[in-house]
Amino acid sequence: MSPRSFFLLTFAVAAMACSAGSGEPGDTDGSDDTTSGPGSSTATGTPTGGSGTGGADDIGSISGGNVTVGAGGAGGGESECKSVLSVIYRDFTGMHPDFEMDFRGDGVRRKLVKPELDAEQKPQFLDSVGCPPNLQTPLDCQENATANQLVINGKDTFDQWYRDVPGVNMTFEKTLELHESAAGSGQFIFDSSDFFPLLPDEGFGIDPPNGKNQNFSFTTEIHLKFGYVAGQEFSFRGDDDMWIFVNGKLALDLGAMHGPESGVIDFDAQAQYLGIYPGTTYTMDIFHAERHTDGSNFHIETNISCFVPVDVPR
Repeated sequence: MSPRSFFLLTFAVAAMACSAGSGEPGDTDGSDDTTSGPGSSTATGTPTGGSGTGGADDIGSISGGNVTVGAGGAGGGESECKSVLSVIYRDFTGMHPDFEMDFRGDGVRRKLVKPELDAEQKPQFLDSVGCPPNLQTPLDCQENATANQLVINGKDTFDQWYRDVPGVNMTFEKTLELHESAAGSGQFIFDSSDFFPLLPDEGFGIDPPNGKNQNFSFTTEIHLKFGYVAGQEFSFRGDDDMWIFVNGKLALDLGAMHGPESGVIDFDAQAQYLGIYPGTTYTMDIFHAERHTDGSNFHIETNISCFVPVDVPR
């Protein structure tokens, strides 16, 4: 799959109806894009309920390109949100049954996880095989020689990916900073074609052994709040698995071990499915896994300038 064209939109305060999207489930922009999230439609009306709404929790005014969180809000008192993301990395050994599997995938597989987070804001295992890609009709699953090959062993092993499990993983808290591509552009980027946030001597060290002398076999977990403004998008390109949830619902599905693949969340097009409305604050939960030593790529690009970290159970 060729890389998606990225976007540039000015981050401005607006409260307006979301633009319509005509896609099917798994198609967020009206095209047959298998890497987009599972919903596309128009949102109108008044916000009701949900984790994204809630008065003082809303991200409010914009100051100097940053959104100010009101007293009692997600940031805890009067503070400005940032483009620095708080990240939890968990290091595994290549002996974990879901890492360095004999069969390493045939591209993006959707439907490995359920479309909603659990009560602890963690992804829920759905299927070991998922939906193998079909290049002719991307919204369908491909029946081929590898269609029944497992890319995740099961719920018990998957539940270890984003939870602290002594003897199975080791946890590190770090940050990841998005940089504005040009002063005043409103476009924020993190880009690495050599993404190894854990040093060779951290965690289980250089494992599995590899010629890059790098620490593979890790997962990435990020929990945020952001103020939704019409026109926002969030794109990712990388490997391996990547799932992004917005307001608790799966918005980007890039599961399985694969080479660099890309997808984009068009918040306006997915607004009805996600249950989001401009001018309100919502959660974004990001889950990534680096499971194979071929390479490690991680690219984020967005016109959301500010995020507030959220604490969740470990």
